[in-house]
Amino acid sequence: MLRSTLTALCCAAALGATAEPLRLGGDDWCPYLCPQTPEQPGYLLEGLGQALPEPPQFENLPWSRALQMAREGLIDGVIGAYAEESQGLLIGREPIAWADMHLYTRADSDWRYRGPASLDGLAVGLVQGYSYGEQLDAWRDRNLHDHERVQVLSGERVLERNLQKLLLGRVDVVVEDRRIVDRYLRRQGLDGQVRSAGELPSPRPMYVALSPHLKDADARLAQLDEGLRQLREDDAWAPLMREYLVTVD
Repeated sequence: MLRSTLTALCCAAALGATAEPLRLGGDDWCPYLCPQTPEQPGYLLEGLGQALPEPPQFENLPWSRALQMAREGLIDGVIGAYAEESQGLLIGREPIAWADMHLYTRADSDWRYRGPASLDGLAVGLVQGYSYGEQLDAWRDRNLHDHERVQVLSGERVLERNLQKLLLGRVDVVVEDRRIVDRYLRRQGLDGQVRSAGELPSPRPMYVALSPHLKDADARLAQLDEGLRQLREDDAWAPLMREYLVTVD
């Protein structure tokens, strides 16, 4: 406890009393980040509002653009980056969440995911700028030249557009986080039309990745780590997740 208190005091001293709220980017990834519903902005944003002295300002951006803007110092950072996506950015020790990536097909399919090789011959819907782990990233990069096999979306509403393509038969498989897909299907009344055909190995930690151009970046990162650690120790994530009807694993 003494060490935690000293860490928090050192962060506050380094930043002073006039530190501006962080300007953080990310895409529409509800229930994590929900820019379309300001009254419920996403449980990661609500958690950051508790973890930091000032709630962050959120900018809804396509994911690849958000990463690039953070690297260039045009925003202070991004919310929900994997370590593999954070080259040129700063991440701390404390994840903000864990992603549980599944592979989805139409309900009438009996295909099962058994590793990247099982995707050969299928049309797969992905999102520009996302990392899917070492093995699937390598499969994607080997096949990027085949635009029928690897269909990469960018811009806004990528989940909705990828699932529409799946239901229309334009792709065979969509790779996406389970919580996001579950919420979307439930809200759209599509639960019985899409099925999970497997998942990627083990949930992956996601971070708030800060720009190296941010003033007092190291102190901001230490402050963020301390706030996230305190949320975890206080079990403060569970009630936030329940507010968004998210299963607490």
